[in-house]
Amino acid sequence: MWKVVTVTLIMVLAIISYSSMKWTLITNNVYGHDDTNNNNSLLYQLANNGTLAKIISSNLVNYLNESASILRITGIMQEVSNAQYSDKINSSLHGISESDDIEKRQIADSILEHADAFEAITYLLSNGDMYMEEPYNRQLGLTRDNFAYRDYYQGAVSTKQAFLGDVIMSSSTGEKVALISVPIYLKEGSSLVGIWSGVLNLDKFNNMLRALSLPEDIRVVFIDGNGQKVGDSNYLLSNNFESFVDLSSFKLGKSGKSGNVSEVINGTKYLYSYAPASILSKTWIVIVMIRAG
Repeated sequence: MWKVVTVTLIMVLAIISYSSMKWTLITNNVYGHDDTNNNNSLLYQLANNGTLAKIISSNLVNYLNESASILRITGIMQEVSNAQYSDKINSSLHGISESDDIEKRQIADSILEHADAFEAITYLLSNGDMYMEEPYNRQLGLTRDNFAYRDYYQGAVSTKQAFLGDVIMSSSTGEKVALISVPIYLKEGSSLVGIWSGVLNLDKFNNMLRALSLPEDIRVVFIDGNGQKVGDSNYLLSNNFESFVDLSSFKLGKSGKSGNVSEVINGTKYLYSYAPASILSKTWIVIVMIRAG
């Protein structure tokens, strides 16, 4: 049995390595020369004509799709495709105890160890009750036991496939999170067993954008479908709550369009280039902002 687990995890690690490698291609595409002035000139050109937004959007889609593949592959493992200790759920623990379903917890821990896309792994029963979460201290910190009201649960159930949830406030940490969820079935056409989810590490998105080393007057943000910021290249603003729902660039990007538009924010004119990122039944938007005056 553990031989199968090991082989499956090796497959997962290969996906993780490939995903990380693909994201680094952004910097290779953008910074193709050693000369800083040439790099900045190229950046402004790519930002102004909308190419930078499209490149980043494409890589974001690949990154999240490959993160979802980690959950899909591990979700078909025998150790994951069951909830055999559901009768041991304890409301005071908000799920099963740390010593129950060790194999499932070990698989979750292996994902967390090797995939920095996720900061936690959860397993919900078919009715939305929490079965387990890793790390275990996050499970103990939960303030509720049922999550059937969350869009990541409802989306996975209704689409019967991997689903990307909106940015929400974690009931465990009180911080902003977003989840990718995969429905678990014993076999095709059978009833739902549970929901296997990865809690996305939003700091990872900030770090990915900062790695672009953009000039100070160029800023890139990831926005979810509700206009909430997911990632920010500006480290001074990355922890600030910001809504982009009223921006024309957000509305156009959400409609599936890409392009450029000028907008005045707090008396300052900006050029916004935008591109949609269609991911797992949701649309996020990449916006590149350039101070124009």
